[in-house]
Amino acid sequence: MKILLVDDSKSARYALRLQLQKQGAEVEMAESAEAAFEKLKGELPDAILMDHMMPGLNGFEALEVIREDPRTAAIPIIICTSHEEPEFVATAQKKGVFGILPKSAAPELLPQMMARLQAELGAAVTTPRPTPAPAPSAEKTAAPPPVAPPAAPPGLSEDAVIKLFESRLEERLPRLLSPMVDELRRDLSEVILSETKRLIEERHTAEQSTRQAASPQPTMADLQAISTRLATETLPDLIKRALQTERTHLQEWVDRRVGEALTQSAASEDQERADADEIARKAVAMARRESKEAVDAALATAQQSIQSLEQRLPSLGPVYALIVLAIVLGVGAAGAVYYLLGSGSV
Repeated sequence: MKILLVDDSKSARYALRLQLQKQGAEVEMAESAEAAFEKLKGELPDAILMDHMMPGLNGFEALEVIREDPRTAAIPIIICTSHEEPEFVATAQKKGVFGILPKSAAPELLPQMMARLQAELGAAVTTPRPTPAPAPSAEKTAAPPPVAPPAAPPGLSEDAVIKLFESRLEERLPRLLSPMVDELRRDLSEVILSETKRLIEERHTAEQSTRQAASPQPTMADLQAISTRLATETLPDLIKRALQTERTHLQEWVDRRVGEALTQSAASEDQERADADEIARKAVAMARRESKEAVDAALATAQQSIQSLEQRLPSLGPVYALIVLAIVLGVGAAGAVYYLLGSGSV
């Protein structure tokens, strides 16, 4: 018996091939429905064992393509799938599959499925599938009239397959997307749930490890010891540093203020000294002016006295004239001395 095994999983193909070979079958493999169509263009197998969920066309869609071709329409097809729901089984039977082989129990159910297939084909396991031809009736005694042999149906052409794919996809795509999306949603939900559980368990384990590795919590005695150390060691040192800093600031402020005061005092002393010098200069000038005026007045008076004496000398005696002259000269000399002394003291 020759069987065409169609499955996109490489490991599943080799596992099923070994099980089929144990049943005495000759196995040819294809990785997709499209690859299976290419192999069906050659020698036809006795049966097809095909996976349901595959990239491209799935098992049901490939089944419809095979049934459209008269050359391959009579080949028994077994769907190998993980779906065992009653709805799926009913749909498969309606489409005319020979049988459904669950993947979960394939090794146990495969011998029974092969026995059914062999009985259906009516041939030995190693006998090739007979070509489709009308068998002679055993009940008829007379030989039937000769009939022209039927023409071999044409194989599946690439253009026909593409057109058939396009038409089937346009018809069935809206209906097929919904169950595929639901199945994908279920798979994603299961993956998300399992991943969430794993992350929660890992986080719980990490938290427990962290708690075990963490240092013990400080007791009240430890807190009291820390507060005592702060009050006796750290706080005085901080106060001392603060006082030293404040003292430095005060010293700098005092030095700055003293410097400013000294500068202002020196400036005021210089101003007072300049004012005193100015006053002294003014006083000296005034004294000189007054002395000069007094001397000038005295000299003028002496000059007048001398002139009057010169007028009166002839009438006075010589003795009185000398006395008056001496007095005039003495007054003039005293004024000159006073003037000179005032100029020297300045």
